[in-house]
Amino acid sequence: MKFDVSSLRWTREPRSSAITRDRIEIVTQPHTDLWQRTYYHFRNDNAPVLQMTTDEKFFSFVVKTEFAESHCTGTT
Repeated sequence: MKFDVSSLRWTREPRSSAITRDRIEIVTQPHTDLWQRTYYHFRNDNAPVLQMTTDEKFFSFVVKTEFAESHCTGTT
């Protein structure tokens, strides 16, 4: 599959991103997410989304994440 950076399209572009042929880095803002229809009817659809089209039936990619903070309070 040929990966063409110029074919990428944003839905809700982030304030900070860096895109190269080998790496896509997206820094999201606090409280952005893509939760839909949870048990408590919570919906949050405001995170950046980077998309592209392909004619390939299958493809794969690797995701690596880093979190600066945790929502965990450390108490039980």
